[in-house]
Amino acid sequence: MKRLGFLLISCLFLSNVYGQTLHGYEFKIQIKGLADTTLYLGHHYGSAQYVIDTVPVNSKGEAIFTSTDTLPGGVYLVVIPTLKNKYFEMLVSGTEPKISMETDTVDFIKNMRISGSLENTIFYEDLNFIASKKDKMTQLKKEMDLVGETTEEGKKIKAEMKSVNAEVEAYREANFNKYPDLLYTKFLKAATDIKIPEAPINPDGTKDSTFALRYVRQHYFDNFDFSDERLLRSNLYDTRIKKYIKDYIVKMPDSIMVAVDFIIGKSSIKPKTFQYVTVLLLNEYATSKIMGFDAIYVHIVDKFYTGGKAFWLDDVGLYRIQAQADKVRPTLLGKKGQPLVLQDTSGVDIPLYSLNSRFTVIVFWSPDCGHCKKEMPKIESFYPELQQLGAEVYAVYSEDEFDKWKTWLRGHKYPWINVCNAKGTEQYQLKYNVDQTPMIYLLDKNKIIFGKKINIEQVPGIIKDRIKYEESKS
Repeated sequence: MKRLGFLLISCLFLSNVYGQTLHGYEFKIQIKGLADTTLYLGHHYGSAQYVIDTVPVNSKGEAIFTSTDTLPGGVYLVVIPTLKNKYFEMLVSGTEPKISMETDTVDFIKNMRISGSLENTIFYEDLNFIASKKDKMTQLKKEMDLVGETTEEGKKIKAEMKSVNAEVEAYREANFNKYPDLLYTKFLKAATDIKIPEAPINPDGTKDSTFALRYVRQHYFDNFDFSDERLLRSNLYDTRIKKYIKDYIVKMPDSIMVAVDFIIGKSSIKPKTFQYVTVLLLNEYATSKIMGFDAIYVHIVDKFYTGGKAFWLDDVGLYRIQAQADKVRPTLLGKKGQPLVLQDTSGVDIPLYSLNSRFTVIVFWSPDCGHCKKEMPKIESFYPELQQLGAEVYAVYSEDEFDKWKTWLRGHKYPWINVCNAKGTEQYQLKYNVDQTPMIYLLDKNKIIFGKKINIEQVPGIIKDRIKYEESKS
C-alpha cells in the first residue's frame, strides 16, 4: 500500500487537450474493511498529486466516482484519508468510462479485482507478478548471503536469480507485444532503461570505452512517447528527466544546456508536453543552489520563453520571468563585473576597478544582518590567507545608515577596503543582483566573475582552483 504524503486541491482546468480523454465516467469502488467514511479521487501531475473529487463510502465499503465532465487520461489515485492517506492507483486510459475495482484494507494490490477495464486488469496482474518475483529474489539473496557468491551453491543461486530476471523481462516483453497501445505499456516502456548494444571495436582492437555513455545520452528517451499527454498525469517526467541529467550529463552549465535543449526539443511534439517540460526545467534551475547554474535558467528563458513560445503565460507572468533573467544575466560566471564607485568612511571615492590585486573578493553586508555578524569574523580570520593568494576584499555596506556603519567599523578594525554608497549615485544592488546579505563575488585581475553567492569557507579553494586554471592557460 502506498501513502500520499501531501494532497493539493486541484484548480487545474480539465479539458480534452490532454491526450485521450473520457467524456463522462463512472468508477465503482469497494474496499472491504472500510465503512461510513470518504474517498478522494486524485491524480499524479509530475511530482505532485491533486484531489479532484470526494465521495462518501457506505456501510459496505462502496463508493462511486461519477461525472458527466471530461476526465483526461493518466495515473489516478483512490485515496483513503482515514487510513492516513493510503491509496491505490487506477489507470484512466480515456477509452474505459466504466470501471469497477474491488479490494480490501489488508492488501490493496494482492486482493484487487477488476471489471470493465483491460488496462487495470493488466496493470494489477503485472504488479502482483512483479511482487511474487521480488519475494523470490529476496529469498535468493538471503540464501546467497549464507553460502557466499563464489561457492558452488552460490553460483547456482546466482544463475537462478538471473533466470528470475529473464522471466520478468520475458513476461513484460510479451505484454508489450500483446498490448502495445495500453497506457500501462507506454508507462512501463518509458520507465525502463534502454538496452545498450555491444561497444564497437577501436582500430587498436580495444572496445570503445565511451560508447555506452554516448549511446545512453542519445537514446535514453527512445521508449518515451512524448506525444501521449496521458503520461503527464504520472510522475514519469520528473523522475526520468532528473535521472537523465543527474546520471548521464556532466555537471557543467554548458553540458546541461545541451541536455535541456535536447529534452525540450523532444517535448515540443505536443503543446502541453512542451509546457510541462519547459516549466519543470526552468523551475529546477531557478532555485538551484549550485554556483553557475543560474546560467541555465537564463538560457531557458532566452531560448524557450521569448518570441511568444511560452503560450501559457500572460504578459505579466512573462515579464516577471524575463525580468529575473535580466537581473541575473550581468552576474553570470564569465561576465565582466560591472564598475562600482563607492566611498570610504572619509567620503573618498574608491572605485572597484582601482584595485590592482590579482583577485577581488566583493562582500555585500550590513551590521544589522544577523548572518553577517557571524560571517564577517570568519572573513577576518581568512583574510591573511586571502592576501597570500593575491586577493583583496572590497566590503560594501548595503544600507544607508552611514553613521551606524562608521560606528561599527570603529569597533571592528576590518583590515580591508570598506566602502558605502554615501553619494547615493551607485546602483550596486542592480549591478550585482544583491537580494540578500552577506553576498560574496570573486573577480579575477580583469574583473571577470568566477565565483558568486558562496560562503567564506569556500573562497580560498575556489581561488586556488582559479590559479590552477590560469596557470594551465598560460
